Amino acid sequence: MPDRALRKLVNSISFRIALPSFFTILLFIIAIFFIILPELEKSFISRKQETIRELTETVWSLLESYSEREQSGELTREDAQNRAISRIRKLRYGIDKKDYFWINDTYPRMVMHPYRPDLEGKDISDFEDPNGVFPFRKFVDLVNKKGSGYIDYLWQWKDDPLKISPKSSYVMGFKPWGWIIGTGMYLDDVHAEMAAIRIKLKVISAGILFIVSLLAAYSIRQSILADRERENIAIEREQLLESLAQSTERFRNLLETTSDWIWETDRSGRYIYSSPRVKDVLGYAPEETINKDLMDLASPRSSEALSPQYEELLRAKKPFSGFECTCLGKDGQVVVLENNAVPVVNEEQVLLGFRGIARDITDRKVAMEALKKSRDDLRASLEETVASLASTAEKRDPYTAGHQLRVDRLACAIAKQLDLSEDEIEGLHIAALLHDIGKITLPSEYLAKPTELSKKERAIIECHPEVGYEILKPIHFPWPIADIVYQHHEHLDGTGYPQGLMDKDILLEAKILAVADVVEAMSSHRPYRPSLGITKALDEIRDGRGIRYHAPSVDACLHLIQEKKIEFCTEDWCQIFL
Repeated sequence: MPDRALRKLVNSISFRIALPSFFTILLFIIAIFFIILPELEKSFISRKQETIRELTETVWSLLESYSEREQSGELTREDAQNRAISRIRKLRYGIDKKDYFWINDTYPRMVMHPYRPDLEGKDISDFEDPNGVFPFRKFVDLVNKKGSGYIDYLWQWKDDPLKISPKSSYVMGFKPWGWIIGTGMYLDDVHAEMAAIRIKLKVISAGILFIVSLLAAYSIRQSILADRERENIAIEREQLLESLAQSTERFRNLLETTSDWIWETDRSGRYIYSSPRVKDVLGYAPEETINKDLMDLASPRSSEALSPQYEELLRAKKPFSGFECTCLGKDGQVVVLENNAVPVVNEEQVLLGFRGIARDITDRKVAMEALKKSRDDLRASLEETVASLASTAEKRDPYTAGHQLRVDRLACAIAKQLDLSEDEIEGLHIAALLHDIGKITLPSEYLAKPTELSKKERAIIECHPEVGYEILKPIHFPWPIADIVYQHHEHLDGTGYPQGLMDKDILLEAKILAVADVVEAMSSHRPYRPSLGITKALDEIRDGRGIRYHAPSVDACLHLIQEKKIEFCTEDWCQIFL
């Protein structure tokens, strides 16, 4: 085949190898930025709206309590209203504690606004935002028609009257006093958070594209080299076949042009013939290898490690292939040889020696090490991304900082006790670090509340496994991470949440994670209670063994702690001693 045609074919093959990889990554990035992120933003706004609705309903309940005191005669209406206004004026929430509530009546007049006291007691029916929207009229119309709902408009940024930003508010009417109570979220906050996520994804995507480009370039290069090598081998093989038809001498001459080192040994493994190719492979002249064996050419470390194995191959008197040995060339260069040989016997089937070839696979070994390093780098990148996500969740809940890492340590130790594979343990490790990722959408005041949560608040907290599932579901992990996170609060008897699954429907990793989570949570401090201690934590899983908690996981956990394979310190957990 002409060189030009061969290069054209090689380039065509190389592009067919590289293009699918690039298109796959590009489609993945397009899906993230044009499908997943817009849906995530919609979901984020929806959850924010749900949060302000719940907060407004809570403050509405506060008004109701004062109204009841008025109706009972305990307070006059004026006193009840003043007290309600005083309490609501001081209420704040949000990351910077500047989000607030206001009250206007159905006239509409401003009853109370913590950042606009200049409007209090005034007619605000003609108050107009820069877009021509009369928000307070809309509040009154919405409450009269539906009792409550959402309104979008422009308003000053929290306590900064000079900055005007888009705002979405939830208002709710309080009929006994003719009031409207409301609070809202600033859409700039949502857009800023989404922008930060986009920036991170852009950096990650750029990194992935760069790595894929390097791998594709490497694959193309190896494909070209392999095609050239195959071409050389084909040419040499064709010449060899032609030579074999002419004479034994010509066969030997052609045979010695092959790229591999051809050799023959006696029954003890010492070379009695060595092709000239050995000069290119090891730098020795063929005669310099005569009466030496492979172990004489091997590096000291390889010789020590491989001598028993090589002697066993010779004693077996059978063909062998793929025997790799690291040798030292004449100039001290390191060469990895792959040896393949067949026994040579006489008519009486007595072993005379071996005939074989030695192939220089140094480049292949180097390439394999490079591929392994690339794979390890990708895995490290995944670990860093997961750690970043886990850190994001813990920043929302500082009272449980380190919880996910401690649960990860204990869960992986239990998995090792249960003889799970390394791949399964790695998947459990990722799931443990992310099992509370759903808490990033929960109100921070619930997470840091210093008293017991109400029934409604607990119900909201118990949504975090489902939220974590929705966050992780679109990410294509090699393991069922989203399902493990979804199920980590499920119990064998169906009393867990959020799905109430039974034993057979719960993943093994989720069962292990549930035991580790309970032990860590009970033995650690929480804002609403001090640590219950490791003894009570172990009593809990012991009492629930086989009922709520996976029995083998409970047994493994008890063994680890009682045998001090994993220990607890006063401030934090010590390392695992396995």
